[in-house]
Amino acid sequence: MDNIQPRRQLLEIWRSAAEYTMRDRKWRWGGQREANSITDAEQLLCFLRPATGITVLRVELPDDTAEDVLQSLRPFGDSVQVPRTLVLALEQYLEKYTGPDGSPLFGGGSYCVPLDPNDQLTEEQHDTHILLSYASSVSLCLSALGFLDVYANAPTTKGQWRNRVIDIRERTSTRLTAALVGMLRGFTINTLEPDSREGRTLIAHLNQENVAQRRIIEHFNERMRSVRSRLSEARMGVARAEELDNPNLLFEVGWTWGIASDAPKITLDVPGTEIGVQPDGVALSAPYLYHTLVALDSIDQLISERTRVLGLLNPQQERLANNLDTRRNLVQLYYSRLARFDPTGGGRWPVEDLPWVTPDGVESDYFSLLICAVLIRDLRDRSGTEDTVRRVEPLLGELANRVRITRRHVRDDPAVAMHSPGLLNALDGSELLGPAMALRIQDFAPLLLKRSSQLASLTGNAEVRDRMLGLSTEIWNHLTRRQISDPDARGLWDNPARLFGRPAEEQVKPSWSFTSSVVDALVTSADTLVRRQARAPILSSTATAMVSEAEYLLNQQMMTTPSLNSGLQSSLMEIRDSLQRARDLIEDQPSTAIALCIAAVTQLDKNALARQDVTGQGL
Repeated sequence: MDNIQPRRQLLEIWRSAAEYTMRDRKWRWGGQREANSITDAEQLLCFLRPATGITVLRVELPDDTAEDVLQSLRPFGDSVQVPRTLVLALEQYLEKYTGPDGSPLFGGGSYCVPLDPNDQLTEEQHDTHILLSYASSVSLCLSALGFLDVYANAPTTKGQWRNRVIDIRERTSTRLTAALVGMLRGFTINTLEPDSREGRTLIAHLNQENVAQRRIIEHFNERMRSVRSRLSEARMGVARAEELDNPNLLFEVGWTWGIASDAPKITLDVPGTEIGVQPDGVALSAPYLYHTLVALDSIDQLISERTRVLGLLNPQQERLANNLDTRRNLVQLYYSRLARFDPTGGGRWPVEDLPWVTPDGVESDYFSLLICAVLIRDLRDRSGTEDTVRRVEPLLGELANRVRITRRHVRDDPAVAMHSPGLLNALDGSELLGPAMALRIQDFAPLLLKRSSQLASLTGNAEVRDRMLGLSTEIWNHLTRRQISDPDARGLWDNPARLFGRPAEEQVKPSWSFTSSVVDALVTSADTLVRRQARAPILSSTATAMVSEAEYLLNQQMMTTPSLNSGLQSSLMEIRDSLQRARDLIEDQPSTAIALCIAAVTQLDKNALARQDVTGQGL
């Protein structure tokens, strides 16, 4: 099995992506899907996300670019041409997805498909703004803004070219503002009557111990009291349901697939931040789990330390970001408590009852993975207990088994459908503009890789961490077997037919959506692998005892060794310095302290043996 080595694997992806992208010295857009605002953003993110998220892969300062990075991006040119190529591609993107009136465009285009394959979507449906475009633009713009801020001041960025870079930076910021507004207008609150079909479905899934319905509703109100009370803070761009104050009603919160049908326009109160026309919404005003997690991930980048330290947001964007962060906190709290709903105490959690069932009655292992992802996020943000880790960890392993990532598939195995053709997610409300639309979701494997890596970084239990890293390695090996083998796109994704034995369905063009998800998972893995593992008290205790023992032996020899320019005395002074460093490392790096002690004691023992030999000869 190949272990995950994020730097090497990201550079291999860069090499393949750069070779595919640059044809006849021109940037080639599109792949398995025709070019659209989402896949084009994801194609750019395959380069910009690692370049701005991992310091050793940065490319915006030509003199600081690593040699292996330049080798991987050779199709883009030399160290001066690489960042220039990325800037020009970003400029093309902004021109393609800006309307004649200057309004940023967020249409799904070829990303959306008709729910009935015999139908054909209308042009208006292709142009309908969808949440995936908003979210991918938030990620792209944040990566690009930090990149452009550094590149604009690079020694090689001068004159008219520098002015052009600054203009691209301003246009990128405008698109970011529009994307934030769109995400605010996609947030929705939905109330459910307990006796409605949706209400009964939710109660049934929450009721793992078969208690009375009234008790379920009472416990729901108790668990969600803080969420319900704080929803009044989420007013911007939301049509708040007045019935929310009724304790006899259940409710759900999250993001719908586009602009909610009842979402009001948002007034921008800072001059100079106009974003053009805000379109009317058509999306069903009810949460979708998939789109909710996509929104949560993009908001993570919005409120990250990188965004804050680099000062990427203007005052208007900070106001919008604060509103989105409030929604992020409430949504995570809501789904975290829903997943661990336990009215009796000590019973089974709903998330442990695979697969997860949504209120509209759709059940899927993909939804279980999404709920696990929210739990892992909540563990990260709220310093969750090891008990939660203990119960989430086996779920990730079971999901990998159920969708045949860690188990062999059989002939006509229905589990393979999770990867190909993927989960068909209907977009309710789209039928107002033509045939019903849907999204085809196929990123289960890279999403599971990302969450396994995240959980490994959060646990204080070394055994759990090792198991999660082991699962991550198995998922990575699964993914490598799905890489495209055709020379034109070799090393990119996704070609599930290669793994599942369906030659007639072989893919020869890249899916930038899938490849971008793999890149995102590798960036997360890189963060996990360099993050400090939880301290083991036994190591610190052992290191303390070993340093004490080594210092005792050293002091004995120093007392019996002449101090007048003796070579042996110089050796002992070096050992003393080494043991002082070991003592300094006891708490932070006990393993290193132990290694230094072993080296010191070994040398002291050699000294003692040498002295015995000399004494024996003298006799």
